[in-house]
Amino acid sequence: MISIQRGRWALGLLTGTIAIAALACLAWAVAQLDKPAPATSWVYALTGVALMAMGAVLPMPLPSRMPIRITLIPTACIVCVAVLPAHWVVICTAVGVSIGRAARQPARKVGAHKLIHNTSVDIVTASVAAMVMSRVGFRPGAGESSSGELQPAWVVVAFLAAAVVALLFEELVTAAAVTWSTGQPLVMTLRFLWRTRLAVAIGEVIAAVTIAVALMVEPRVLIALPSTMMALYFAVSHRLRIREERRVWERLTVLSDALSARNLDEVLHTAAAGAVELFGAQSADIEITRERRVVRAVLRGDVALIEYDGDPDAVPPGADWPAVLNHDFGDQTTGVRGEVRLRLSGSQDAPSVRERATLRAFVAALSSSVDLAHAYGLLAREATHDKDTGLPNRLGLSQWCTAIPDVSCHILAVHVENLHFLADTMGQERARAVLAQVADRLRHLSADRTAVAARVGDATFALVLRGLADDLAYQRACRAVATLRHSIDVAGRRIDLRASAGMASGAPGPAVLDAAERVLWRALRRGEDRLVSYKSGTVGEWSLARELTQARMSISYEPVVDLISGRITMVHTVPRWLYSRNDLLAADDYVYQHIDDIEGLQALATQVLVRSMAAAASWRDALPGAALAVPVPAAAVTMQLATTVRDLLHTYGLPESHLVLALTRPPATSTRDSSNRNTEGDGDRGAAEQLTKMGVRLLLDNYGSRHTDLAALNAVDWSFLRLHPAYSLDSGWRPARSVIRAAVDLAADLDLVAVAAGISTQDQRQELAALGCALGSGELFGGEMFPSQIRAHAQQWNPQPVGPAPRQRRLYRAG
Repeated sequence: MISIQRGRWALGLLTGTIAIAALACLAWAVAQLDKPAPATSWVYALTGVALMAMGAVLPMPLPSRMPIRITLIPTACIVCVAVLPAHWVVICTAVGVSIGRAARQPARKVGAHKLIHNTSVDIVTASVAAMVMSRVGFRPGAGESSSGELQPAWVVVAFLAAAVVALLFEELVTAAAVTWSTGQPLVMTLRFLWRTRLAVAIGEVIAAVTIAVALMVEPRVLIALPSTMMALYFAVSHRLRIREERRVWERLTVLSDALSARNLDEVLHTAAAGAVELFGAQSADIEITRERRVVRAVLRGDVALIEYDGDPDAVPPGADWPAVLNHDFGDQTTGVRGEVRLRLSGSQDAPSVRERATLRAFVAALSSSVDLAHAYGLLAREATHDKDTGLPNRLGLSQWCTAIPDVSCHILAVHVENLHFLADTMGQERARAVLAQVADRLRHLSADRTAVAARVGDATFALVLRGLADDLAYQRACRAVATLRHSIDVAGRRIDLRASAGMASGAPGPAVLDAAERVLWRALRRGEDRLVSYKSGTVGEWSLARELTQARMSISYEPVVDLISGRITMVHTVPRWLYSRNDLLAADDYVYQHIDDIEGLQALATQVLVRSMAAAASWRDALPGAALAVPVPAAAVTMQLATTVRDLLHTYGLPESHLVLALTRPPATSTRDSSNRNTEGDGDRGAAEQLTKMGVRLLLDNYGSRHTDLAALNAVDWSFLRLHPAYSLDSGWRPARSVIRAAVDLAADLDLVAVAAGISTQDQRQELAALGCALGSGELFGGEMFPSQIRAHAQQWNPQPVGPAPRQRRLYRAG
């Protein structure tokens, strides 16, 4: 690319050279006026002056801000050469062009340098055309041709050559001037709208030769040429205008399609570069107000390049241009607000009507694309960032870890243990305020490039440390947890946070985060109160069954009474695991469903049986006839468990008939139909039969849930049918009575004892007894109690019968 300063020196030298050549041609032409011409030649001379003046006054600008214009002066030169001597052609050109440019100069405010350059080029062009015709022997007189010796075909070829040489000379000089004035490559200037310029040039050559041949036949046709030239000007101008409108809207359509990207950076860069090419601007700025961002594209040669993308306060200063076109877009409340600024070049100071209309259409497409990309950006951010804290979530952290080039990193998993308690006592809004302050502290701790913070759980955060040795990473992790344990001011109250952490090291990715969380949860389960529990080596796989087996267990009991007599006939065990300082897990199917290991389930069932029987020793003397109901997972009922039950009954001295195993579903493939027996189900079926033969009774628990159906009632030899607590009468659920009535009817036909749960009032007790339920439990009978409490409760319990047993209302009577 040619520098602007060097280009100006070259342009000045070119203008000076052409001006000297023009003066020389003009001096030669004036020197040839010593011979008088016929009177009729003045008419042709005046007409030639008029043609030249019209060519200078009515140039046809190319449809862009490139300083190139198409004139009809070459055509006028060829026409004048056909009827006027060479020196008259030069004089008519000088006079006509000077008059035309002088008349046009006040309106266009053209500089003296450009005026001298253009006038000199036109004079030299006319001289070149006249010289070519003279070289071939064509020398017309004043009013009559002296070319009678030339063949007509040769004359036509001569005119074609003169027209081509004149147009080629003017094109090359103009291209060199534009190249040196704008600093862009010569190839780009020659290539700019070359099809349009070539089409106009061919049209001018054909028109000039045609008119010249006609003038050779009848020179008086020259008098009618000004009106013909005016018509030609309007026709070509209209054609160029239509082509430009079509070209602009086609490019605008292509640019609008390119703006349909979902990435905001891509949309802004495409729009800035596209605006430069669409409007022929020297630079284009697109500013996004809310994000304080400016994207600038500049013209480098024939390519638009992104020069700046950043804060508006740091935008590099640009050159002063006479025409700056601004347009706002977007809405402050419903969309992204911004502004488009175009710096236009060329002699036209004010933007044209077409440019303003094109800009409005471009800005409308840009506004829609920016809003769409911004919306997609928000959706993408929601997918990878937490909406409450603004930190990356688990997915965002995994993507970040995948992108970093490190081969190893340290991940600290931090759990705010009392966050749920704070949400329950202070409300969700204040709990979110606590989360926001925790996130701010983590952001401060990860302000440098060696760390990044994320929220990977409801109350769990992660801090990734990279580029640090193990000891240094551990010290920094301890400082981070100590910072999080500082008091937080929420609504004028100082709140202390209980934060614990686990750290692991390894290759960046989800595996290290999972390892850090396993270290964290093991520390929480063991009740460790360290700042950071760190496992430098490989962290073993996590097993829920093993963790629960090693956890402490809490045993509660719930009395089950006879609804008619009020006597306590059964005590139902309610086991729970103290999983951590703040987590108490009930031993039910919601936990067992996550364990696929049969041996692990057997170990948990054994643990529940041992603890239940051991704790039952504290109240058995107060309730000597009450049965003990112990819930165990159905998948754990195997021959091995049956053997374990027999040994435990012997160890704790509990009669077999006093033990009731509560199952939420039958053991796998169990059935009392001998036709369905198979090898795979023999173990489970044999275990259930072995237990019942021992005298142990089975209770189908939570009947009515998704795990129980009619087939489950015939799977094993059940003794009790306990309804799901969701069907208790105090739940307010209308279908509860219908379900209870149907279950009781089935229990009666199968000789099962129906047990109702959730009884809280005496009226419910009487209604359930009337429906056919034999046993029941709930708050009316004491609810859940610790072993020591149920002993005292049994000693103080005063059974209150409800009267004679009501007649059972049956849905139907079998047989």
